[in-house]
Amino acid sequence: MVVRTSAELAVELCGIPLRTPLIPASGTLAKEALGEARDVYGAMLPKTVTPRPRQGNPPPRVAETPAGMINSIGLQNPGIDRFLEDLDAYDLGVPLLVSVAGDTVAEFVALCGRLADDKRVSAIELNLSCPNVEHGGLTFCAGPASVAEVVAACRKTAPDKPLLAKLTNEGVLGNAVAAEEAGADGLTLINTVPALSVDPWARKALPGGLSGPAIKPVALRAVYEVSATVEIPVVGCGGVSTGTDVAEFMLAGATAVQVGTASFVREPAEILEEFAGYLEKAGSPARQLTGGLRGYQGS
Repeated sequence: MVVRTSAELAVELCGIPLRTPLIPASGTLAKEALGEARDVYGAMLPKTVTPRPRQGNPPPRVAETPAGMINSIGLQNPGIDRFLEDLDAYDLGVPLLVSVAGDTVAEFVALCGRLADDKRVSAIELNLSCPNVEHGGLTFCAGPASVAEVVAACRKTAPDKPLLAKLTNEGVLGNAVAAEEAGADGLTLINTVPALSVDPWARKALPGGLSGPAIKPVALRAVYEVSATVEIPVVGCGGVSTGTDVAEFMLAGATAVQVGTASFVREPAEILEEFAGYLEKAGSPARQLTGGLRGYQGS
């Protein structure tokens, strides 16, 4: 199924024109599926890359839940050198965003330094949900100070490249403000939610990150509250599986929306087609949806 894009679907993110507001969530779009995504996504976003290759966690690494999935992949990736060698495979004629993660501030800085002058890269997404080994293994999202530290350092290293900070739901409002003040150009909300799956027969547990429809209300709240507080654009992420989900995130304040877990069970083109149908019925272009719920002041 192919959706013809139009001006009605176009949005702008951090000064970057996107022909649709859909972006694949990092780690959910395989190279083998790139051809099918050509007319769907407004930007490409490959799997998060780290300074050195990572094998990831041993299996089992994924568990299905009643309304989503838990994953504990462990950021498996080939490392920045191999990543850059293969980067042209993601050139589909749309902006390319690159997600990076490090164990220390210096590693984030080094990654941004590699990407700062690469003209193929339109923006960098800082995955701040990884452990900060300099602070006892807490994530960089553990508090505003650590968020600000890595964003400010990356801002200095890549002064001309748009930076988006991808945050967890925990402490999201304070961390979002800290990221903005430190120089982030945009925010991605939210990353997976810490969760646990238990196999009662094998008596084994799989801790990991919960994604899928189960976290959509949590992500919507984060997008709504943060977008009403900061001045920089927000990319919604978490539980998007239909075209109306896309509309809900944009009405809550998102400028663009990432599709992740749903792409494993649905064709993203179907989601875009449903969203286009919503726009037609609503009589509004996508760019006018953002923040459409601002009149509501519920608790």
